[in-house]
Amino acid sequence: MRARLLCAGAAAWVAVALPAQAASIGDDPAGNLIRAAAASRTTTYEGVMVYRGDNGDRFEVLRVQHRYQDGSERERLVALTGEPRQLLRIDNKLICILPKDQMVSLARPGLRGFLTQLNADRVQMLGHWYDFRDLGLGRIAGRMCNGVAVLPRDEYRYGYEVWADRDTGLPLKISLVGSRGEVLEQVMFTDISFPASIPDSVFTAAVDSSKFKAVAQDLPTLDTGTTPPGKPQVSFDQLPPGYHVVAHEDRPLSNGQPGQMEQLLLSDGLSAVSVFSEIEQHAAPDKLFRGVSHLGPVQAYGRVIGSYHITIVGEVPPQAIRMIGDGAHPVLPLPTAPAESATP
Repeated sequence: MRARLLCAGAAAWVAVALPAQAASIGDDPAGNLIRAAAASRTTTYEGVMVYRGDNGDRFEVLRVQHRYQDGSERERLVALTGEPRQLLRIDNKLICILPKDQMVSLARPGLRGFLTQLNADRVQMLGHWYDFRDLGLGRIAGRMCNGVAVLPRDEYRYGYEVWADRDTGLPLKISLVGSRGEVLEQVMFTDISFPASIPDSVFTAAVDSSKFKAVAQDLPTLDTGTTPPGKPQVSFDQLPPGYHVVAHEDRPLSNGQPGQMEQLLLSDGLSAVSVFSEIEQHAAPDKLFRGVSHLGPVQAYGRVIGSYHITIVGEVPPQAIRMIGDGAHPVLPLPTAPAESATP
């Protein structure tokens, strides 16, 4: 499978649990989740976050600055560890500033991204697939937070824990949780402040083209109530309950190769799975990714059907990836890759 860098955000540290009866905003977990989603979009803040991923094997520190002004969002993430890189977001447009040798795929919503898209209607719809429970109070980055557990009702999705600042509603810690209650991925603030404003200059960055490249992408939406435009080249015999195709994009192949790759985004309104498909013309069949693999919470499944190579990737349990992969097939008729001419 071709190397892909997923532009993803960031982070935070430990919560000290306090008795649930100490909460002062009430124990309405769905309401607290909706408030946290709205605050993540409309709060101006800056701070330092810690990201822990791949079941604890990856650890990153990032500085984040977010501004909401005149109905528009601006956000900047700067990596303080590892290779120098930045993410700039202007509403739904994401600009990744990366070393020139890195490859980029469509950005996934990520832990912080899923929360910003929630609203009252979507939370009500998610109640079919998840249970919301109050976790009481915890202390994160020196601030008191209300905790909400988002628990899956079946085996086809992970759970989440969201700890939101009691005063502002801003989520300060988000965890992806496995079936045994283990933390698979986590973002958490270690320091946070709420300035009255952040200047425009923060959200612009000069790029040294000799060392870095800037790649702009539209962030995907998880709105399961809309049908994306275009006719996909892959269909599915069955999908896990609640999952639908919510985005469809055709993209040129990397390294200037002829042809294109299709990406479909499947979602239940919270979890997301990407399905990549292409007509393979160059790689030897034994070099193509097949079967099941995983890196931390990210599951992957590859199949070759005729000339199609189909890869399914997502932060969902293996049962969901397997069902989606086993049921994925190209829309008939199957095109074939052109045969290479024989050497006389």
